[in-house]
Amino acid sequence: MGGLKYFILATYAAQIVQICFYSAPSAGSTLEMLFKLKKDPEGSRQHPAAAALRSRSKVAMLVLATLAVTITSLIPLITIMHPRIFKLLLPVMSAPNELMQTVCILFLVLGNVLTYIAVATLRCHVSFHGFGETTRLHTAGIYGYLRNPITVGLALVYAGFFLALPSAVMLIGLIFFLVNSNYRIKMEEIYLQRAFGDDYTRYRQQVGKFFPLFRIKR
Repeated sequence: MGGLKYFILATYAAQIVQICFYSAPSAGSTLEMLFKLKKDPEGSRQHPAAAALRSRSKVAMLVLATLAVTITSLIPLITIMHPRIFKLLLPVMSAPNELMQTVCILFLVLGNVLTYIAVATLRCHVSFHGFGETTRLHTAGIYGYLRNPITVGLALVYAGFFLALPSAVMLIGLIFFLVNSNYRIKMEEIYLQRAFGDDYTRYRQQVGKFFPLFRIKR
């Protein structure tokens, strides 16, 4: 991987720091749902994932999805320590070329920056209920351009990992991350629509879910 591995290691360091010291709660987080469920079973009934939490099979799927995304996201780190593992990932090419390495680095840097800006914005302007639900609808700053900038940032990081290790396993992991994240965002949207009503409806119409909306002025 050459110099690319240092950007990958820096990405892991940045994400660990964010998770441990600089994170923001989320109504779609498995930890928020499962760990706080036992402490407040009555409050969990109002959670947007209440139906899923009452089903053992759905809870198991949520846990397995979280584990699968976590494990696949660690593959680049494991491969740096043991390069021969790359052959087990069903590579589509022997190694990324210079262009792919450059794009990979851009994705990793942009993904980390976007994630940190989005989390910092929430921590400065929003407080949260017991299960990670936001107490107010914040639509300024980065949230004036994207409704889910944290997810977009993490998706860029994951795409960077795939470009660093272009293989079938990493592609499947990227697809799995996108599907899993979209499901959790839907749970958050249920709460936001219920809590903020017409304000959230207008926000959804004006701001893109994953990409900025550009309207041509007439």
